[in-house]
Amino acid sequence: MTRSWWMTAQLILFAAVLAVPAVCRAVDLGISSDTIVRVYERDDRNGRGRSLLPVYEFMRIDYGSVTTPGLSLHAYGWGRLDLRDSHEDGDAEGDLLYAYLEYIDPDRDHQVRIGRQYLFEGVMRESFDGLYARTELVPTVALSAFAGMPVGAGSAAGRSGDLIYGARIVQGQRGRYDAGISYKYVANDGSRSEELLGADLSLILPAGISLFGHSTLNLLTGGWGEHSYEARIPFASMEFRPFYQRYRYSDYLNDRSGASRPFRFQTALGDRVEIAGAEGFWYPAESVEFGGRYKYLTYDRRFGNAHMATALATVRRGIFSEAGLEFGRVQGDLAENRYYLGRGYLYGDFTPWFATGDVTYVRYDRAIYGENSALFVSAGLGRKMPDPALSLKLSVDYSNDPYFHKDYRGTLAVTYAFRR
Repeated sequence: MTRSWWMTAQLILFAAVLAVPAVCRAVDLGISSDTIVRVYERDDRNGRGRSLLPVYEFMRIDYGSVTTPGLSLHAYGWGRLDLRDSHEDGDAEGDLLYAYLEYIDPDRDHQVRIGRQYLFEGVMRESFDGLYARTELVPTVALSAFAGMPVGAGSAAGRSGDLIYGARIVQGQRGRYDAGISYKYVANDGSRSEELLGADLSLILPAGISLFGHSTLNLLTGGWGEHSYEARIPFASMEFRPFYQRYRYSDYLNDRSGASRPFRFQTALGDRVEIAGAEGFWYPAESVEFGGRYKYLTYDRRFGNAHMATALATVRRGIFSEAGLEFGRVQGDLAENRYYLGRGYLYGDFTPWFATGDVTYVRYDRAIYGENSALFVSAGLGRKMPDPALSLKLSVDYSNDPYFHKDYRGTLAVTYAFRR
């Protein structure tokens, strides 16, 4: 099965659904478009300058009722055209991120999706072309399964021999707990590329206390790739969230040929990372939030250990206006992991105008490439047009850090959101 065949099939499916609106109970059409023009002027540490003028278009279409079960179609894609200079990978690029037809039965007990789709369920966190189905076997037990071709697999031999399938079964009671077991198998060019088995749990306890967690076992290496667990403990106007995460890159990342995961080079380092810490939030008023966060990171080989502590404050006005401050300290074994971090941001809604601002400053204990600080500044101004579906925003960014001497960026964003 070739890529062009599959894309053609999805386009035919898309057109067929648009042509038969009566299939849906209550047909809604939603179209959103984000056109972004960016200007980059960048000088790196070697004195080389680059000037880029890329134009991006992100378009999303939803057809069918979004409030009631039934038949619906969803598509989202992007494209890029460089008007000046070029990226290393070409002047134009684009991709279809998802395009699938979905059916949900009136009682929401059964769900079917066909087409290109993202699936975040159990150990499945990938994009694939194929079929997904979910059904409730009994009121407390649900089974889901999927099969198709992985989108991100390498293509040394085209898509021939590429395959992905898996399933998840979950038992639970709404508002009390869910416990699931999931499995995923991936083949690339006919060879077994990835095989995972996972368990996940969510548990709601008295007094509003909740627990969430999941673990993943790599069946190719025989090792645990990931453990991630978190608790949320409310008390009066405060909430406390302790957490623990553990990753072993050689078991967590797929380093097989054609694997789609980024950072798979990390598997060669054989590192194990443990992150333990907690977050706390205090809400003295509806529009005011104070918080603190602490993490202790342990790398058993490459980066050593590091403490990270931050404090933050946020003030909101109305629904859309917000301003915040954050200050933190990272104290690590390596020089590049010892620094102070400060950040301030705002989003102001003064209908029909709106404004954004963001300043981030990092002060290193020891200079990196001759620089002991990094600065990022961003300011933007936008306006919602008389047609509420259309808005314009112009923003300017500046950054200077140990890796890029000066970096100027300008962005013009035109957003259009239509629904009927």
